[in-house]
Amino acid sequence: MGDLFRLSVVTGESTVLDTKVRSVNLPMDFGSIGILVNHAPMLCAVSKGIVRGALEDGSVVRVRVSEGIASVADNELTVLCGDAALIED
Repeated sequence: MGDLFRLSVVTGESTVLDTKVRSVNLPMDFGSIGILVNHAPMLCAVSKGIVRGALEDGSVVRVRVSEGIASVADNELTVLCGDAALIED
């Protein structure tokens, strides 16, 4: 379990997702960025798109997000945006 970190996707109204993941792909203006465990602290802009998180069992959780910001520190990634919704398979 040492290779997991916390992913939270939060709006002004609610926490849309709060789980442990192996990796995350964040949408940005000029592509995307991948986040893994022990990532350096970072604050960045997130573009409208889909946040993808790889879960411990190999499945992928997807969340549609509006523009916002992401903060990485101490093996926690928090995405704060105006609107977000889980994408169901």
